[in-house]
Amino acid sequence: MQVRRLQSHADFERYIDFSEEVYRQNPYWIPPDRHHLISVLSGESQDIAQCRVQPFWVERDGRIVATLTAVVDDVYNRHWNERTGHLLFFEAIQGFETDVAALFGAASDWLRAHGCEAARASFLYGWQLPWTIDAYDAVPTAFHTYNPPYYHSYAKNAGFGTEHGMVQYEITFTRELAERYRDMIARANAGGIRLRSWDFERLNEECTLFADLLNDTFGAHWGSPRFSAPQMQGFAAAMKDLGTPPDFFGFADVQRDAVGFVFALPDINQAFHRMRGKSPEDGTAEFTRALKEIDHGVLLIIGVKQDQRGRGINLALAARVYLAMIERGYKTASYTVVLDDNWASRRTAEKLGGYVARNFIIYRKELSLAASR
Repeated sequence: MQVRRLQSHADFERYIDFSEEVYRQNPYWIPPDRHHLISVLSGESQDIAQCRVQPFWVERDGRIVATLTAVVDDVYNRHWNERTGHLLFFEAIQGFETDVAALFGAASDWLRAHGCEAARASFLYGWQLPWTIDAYDAVPTAFHTYNPPYYHSYAKNAGFGTEHGMVQYEITFTRELAERYRDMIARANAGGIRLRSWDFERLNEECTLFADLLNDTFGAHWGSPRFSAPQMQGFAAAMKDLGTPPDFFGFADVQRDAVGFVFALPDINQAFHRMRGKSPEDGTAEFTRALKEIDHGVLLIIGVKQDQRGRGINLALAARVYLAMIERGYKTASYTVVLDDNWASRRTAEKLGGYVARNFIIYRKELSLAASR
């Protein structure tokens, strides 16, 4: 058994190829974006310039049996006044408990050597959403990833415990819900709130406003990092290029000041899943057709300034997006992802007709305590 730190692009290619071995017989898994993941693993992506990144794998008899990447986000830690590291992009074959424990140990040691006092596994906004604990027989929705159930035992055997739970709501659209959504919008309009879609002709300016509102409204939200305007510009441009219409991105204005936002998108995982691992570039016509056949939407994030909460702005923003989805023939939508104890957001989802359909978990290990044992 040997744990290796990875440095070369050839290593990063093998890191990604390994996931195909893990999920070869799994009908629900969706391959990662190879180009994007290599830029992240190598640290070359401009979106993560504030981060230190170190990928690892553990091999036995020359065969890779698990992969894991350690990340230190200095901007995140300054914002939260923490020394937290993150362990992401874990994949493993079943039945290698000793090897996986050594891998987690080596990655945790690297985090400790880079000043971290705790390690969080499986979650960092903008990088990876957490592991599911129940959706093992379903294709994950956009930006979620699949994981086998045995990953949880691997994490706990490596000394990690539960830090937080999260949920995803699902909504089945009906005529009654559509009427409810129209009423939510009408009440907001009567209260002096103007709802508008993004202007794609001014995408950079809209993304700057989005980043400012996101950092303002989520500044005290557990686990949220700081996002830059260039990050949001790249993200929004990519979603626009995948066919996301402008009315899936929205702002709420009060007296011409933006006080809230919503960011939603088609469930692009439906299209990627239909490609069966084939690159969109290798099947452009097929992928374009799959994008047009999407019938599920994803409300990814919604926020309202603190002093404007309680006015129904959140409901109106979400309702407007869901009506846009209904008009395009979507049958269902998600409201994701929500902390278990974020009751304000959970009540919003319930008022919109949502019910909890999938559950997720985030793990943590205190490295300072581990070092003293």
